[in-house]
Amino acid sequence: MIKYSKIKSPTFVVNTSQVIKNIENMMKGLPENCVFRPHFKTHNNAFTAKIFKNFGIEKITVSSVEMALFFRQFGFRDITIAFSVNVREQRNLNILVKNTVLGLCFSNLESLQLVSKFKNIKANAWIEINTGQNRSGIDFDDFNSIEKMLENISNSENLVFKGFLSHTGETYSCKDKNEILYTASKSYEKLRKLKVRFSEYSPLLSIGDTPSCSVFRNFNDIDEIRPGNFVYYDLMMLQKQVCKLDDIAASVFCPVVDINEGRNEIVIHGGSVHFGKEFLDWGGQNIFGKAISHISNNLKTDIDENLISLSQEHGIIKISTCNVRNFHVGDLVEIIPVHVCLVANYMKNSTRHF
Repeated sequence: MIKYSKIKSPTFVVNTSQVIKNIENMMKGLPENCVFRPHFKTHNNAFTAKIFKNFGIEKITVSSVEMALFFRQFGFRDITIAFSVNVREQRNLNILVKNTVLGLCFSNLESLQLVSKFKNIKANAWIEINTGQNRSGIDFDDFNSIEKMLENISNSENLVFKGFLSHTGETYSCKDKNEILYTASKSYEKLRKLKVRFSEYSPLLSIGDTPSCSVFRNFNDIDEIRPGNFVYYDLMMLQKQVCKLDDIAASVFCPVVDINEGRNEIVIHGGSVHFGKEFLDWGGQNIFGKAISHISNNLKTDIDENLISLSQEHGIIKISTCNVRNFHVGDLVEIIPVHVCLVANYMKNSTRHF
């Protein structure tokens, strides 16, 4: 149970039982030969990591060397850093590689050649493939560049080629479940073609976005999935029909600090330093979160109101479906963030689990 009286400032609250259900649902139906390597950048805390540990999860994904070092202290020894190698972190990589099965992600030939010269770095090498997100990675049809990277890995004494890795982040631009399924199918097909074209290297395929991993269940040709957001879910995933409201396992509780009856608005202690600046178009209005509960005198009432504005510490919630006079200074509102990965990171020092 949440002790509302203990919440004095913006607090990130995680529902442990829902986290467990989300992990169970993601693992359900995965083929035996498909590795579940969850991305830990979403939760980025020891408590949720231990829940994964209880499921027998030993192989994980992170987005930085620092994050890898953090989770290694909790017994995770098989770690893939699914982020283009930062060659300036050689010293920390030297520390990390000791007693760790390390996977490194390469999105260009230059970084591959540099890391190949690091004598102490023994790692599995993944070639990052751009299947449509256009962020990082080698274009899926740039066979010449892929061949050069494969040759360099084969000639390296320190690197062992594992396969092709893609974030498939283009699904985050999809509007609904059907569009996600269509986009993911196209992306996976590009990877499968690479697996056939370069079959002499026996490549594995690793994909890692929550939208497709949540709604696309035919992973027979996929060797590894790396979703992260699914463990908590958020407003973005709800809007895209990736999850239901009850699946969302994390929210932010913010105190009411001011009320403006004339504008039907309440002001909360909760701003961009807590929520970031990501927003969604929700019914023609840009919103930064959705308030789903109002807590007054420890009594919780369901509401449906939008967080319409953020400054550094302030947030403004527009009251449209209930009476603004029901709110009082000192009350709490529970808010689902747009993008939970960022919020969990911003508020990792003010997180509570129940």
